[in-house]
Amino acid sequence: MNRRLWLLLIASVVILVLLDALGSKNYLLLSFIFLFVTMGVYFWRFERSGKNSREVVFIAIICALAVAGRIFLAAFSSLKPELFILIMGALVSGPETGFLMGTIIALASNMYFGQGAWTPWQMFALGIVGIISGLMANKKVPVWALAIWGFVSGFLYGWIMDIYFILGFVKPITPKSTLTAIIASVPFDLTHAIFTAVLLLLLGKAWIKIFQRYKTKYDLFNSQTE
Repeated sequence: MNRRLWLLLIASVVILVLLDALGSKNYLLLSFIFLFVTMGVYFWRFERSGKNSREVVFIAIICALAVAGRIFLAAFSSLKPELFILIMGALVSGPETGFLMGTIIALASNMYFGQGAWTPWQMFALGIVGIISGLMANKKVPVWALAIWGFVSGFLYGWIMDIYFILGFVKPITPKSTLTAIIASVPFDLTHAIFTAVLLLLLGKAWIKIFQRYKTKYDLFNSQTE
């Protein structure tokens, strides 16, 4: 990973540490600081690359699809399509944009579901999924491998959110209480993981073809995915 990605990761961890140290009442301020840092790093690269605004349009489309999908399936708490859509977008755009899209998706969708101390953690969790997915850009990853990653990403997202829950609500924090909290989240994480994997198996190939055609036509994201 390049220096910008390491900067994003370090800044993200610092923000999460501050959230835990300062208390949940500062979550909204830290959420927007999180977003501004992420966008600042991205648009610094964007200005230097001389690319046109179509990259921003692509980012907006992916984020809007993910937010709309999450809202549409709000009645089914474990059936969330945002991981599938984020993975598809990051596979085309690269790790930096993947991280940015993940943070935007979490913050924007919580405008509907409700903001809280969990928001920066969701931004970080989706950002990590975006980075890892983006590292596979321009590689011929078979659909079955993408499905496996989709399954793993469901648990990765859940485990990061488990850290938030344990730090905020588990008292005292012991090996037993930590294990109990993680086990309690398994049914939700498993459903999330299976749903993401199934979407990748059924729709992944078609979506990649559509996004790659858009990328090739307008010559986008080459500086991130080379």
